[in-house]
Amino acid sequence: MSGNARTAWLFLGIMASFLPNEARSEDRPLKICLVSGSAEYRSDETLASFKTWIEANRAARCVLIKAKGENDLPGLEALDDCDVALFFTRRLKIDGEQLARVKKYVEAGRPIVGVRTASHGFQNWLEYDKLVQGGNYQNHYKNDVTTIARVDKKAASHPVLRGVEEISSRGSLYKTSPLANDTHVLMTASSPQGTEPSAWTRDYKGARIFYTSLGAPGDFDNASFRRLLANALFWTARRDVPEPKRPDSQPALRPKQTGSFSLNMRTRVEAFKGLGLFDEATLTKEFPAAETAIIVCDMWDKHWCSGASERCGAIALKMEPVLKAARDRGVQIVHAPSECMTFYADTPQRLRAQLAPKIESSKPLAISEPPLPIDDSDGGCDTGEPSYRAWTRQQPALSIGEFDAISDNGDEIRNLFRQLGVKNVIIMGVHTNMCILNRTFAIRSMTRHGYRCVLARDLTDTMYNPARRPFVPHDAGTSLVIEHIEKFWCPSTTSGELLEAFGKKEK
Repeated sequence: MSGNARTAWLFLGIMASFLPNEARSEDRPLKICLVSGSAEYRSDETLASFKTWIEANRAARCVLIKAKGENDLPGLEALDDCDVALFFTRRLKIDGEQLARVKKYVEAGRPIVGVRTASHGFQNWLEYDKLVQGGNYQNHYKNDVTTIARVDKKAASHPVLRGVEEISSRGSLYKTSPLANDTHVLMTASSPQGTEPSAWTRDYKGARIFYTSLGAPGDFDNASFRRLLANALFWTARRDVPEPKRPDSQPALRPKQTGSFSLNMRTRVEAFKGLGLFDEATLTKEFPAAETAIIVCDMWDKHWCSGASERCGAIALKMEPVLKAARDRGVQIVHAPSECMTFYADTPQRLRAQLAPKIESSKPLAISEPPLPIDDSDGGCDTGEPSYRAWTRQQPALSIGEFDAISDNGDEIRNLFRQLGVKNVIIMGVHTNMCILNRTFAIRSMTRHGYRCVLARDLTDTMYNPARRPFVPHDAGTSLVIEHIEKFWCPSTTSGELLEAFGKKEK
């Protein structure tokens, strides 16, 4: 061994020498060689991030070697002394001594974890996929369509799946079937185009092999995906895979701030009852900062409706300065991207909501309302795409602060609010006629549980198709739903009013 790889492993060996004798065998840090060469999927960046995470959260030490273009993969000497190798390469054209080193490692019966393009990782050894992994890569389905990978029920007890839940990925679905008969499928993924095996194990020459077709850049930010890879590395190396543990104590709460802010709002008043005629009215209320929270409702990274996705992205850019100003003012922020909780598993923000002391739910108030003024029975998409679950996480343009919380569960959020003394809730996000009104943490539910709600009316949108009643432009349909909320549920405000209330000027 020579060069950078020798230096790296020598350093790890010196560090290990300071461990007690009993920690130098099975308990010593797992030595992982991360082999990167998939530029299309930014593997240098994602594996560097994964290296930082696994070294901080597992007993592991990594050496990351990176391809230089398509024809050069220096540092493969690190394979000689590692416990397990992770390959994330794509059609590298290495040959000669470098390819021979890879083949030597594989044919010696050494453990392997393969990620996504590892199924076609070496252009001069494409038979690797079938020969070693037992796969059958045949290209992929349509790009820009979200894939959801779920645990195979028959494999649920497998050590690699400990603590792993479903994984939503923005990466295209790989065509991988049929697999070799001796593979053991752990996860299966689906998109609107099809269903395929997405994670499996196999033995090759006495070595444990794991492969997953997941591994798009966003996947490495997903807590469940990181756990899947970490488990696979330890399992293939024949190390114990620990059971996931949740902390006993709740992460620290936001420091409580004194003072209040004045917020201008708009509402609708039925001056003459029973006639159904509402007049627009304005009011100003004082809100103690310590008793106020913002809930960001379903601001997903992607929507099945492209029109909705585009509008949501624009709203996120306008929303981010408001959230920053609110944090500075001492307002609690709760991010509620429904059906995306596994992405944030184990983060302090997620645990802050999960571990809030449970309270007895109050009996909801009985509040009635007439039907909405728009027809959304077709799903409300104005750009014609069929419905499916496209979201994987919250809009990355929205920052998540140190003392923020993450939850899509009304009981969890109310537990946290009771703990913090929150009484006022400003709700922003999408969509007014669906999630903003109907989620367990949104306007109808929170109002019925006694919270004073305010809608941020320019930080929201509506799922409305102008081809349906009342046959008005999309923005007009949104305005009609906002008016309905102002009449029957709560007042509204704007991002400009919020920034002014928080002591910031709108740019």
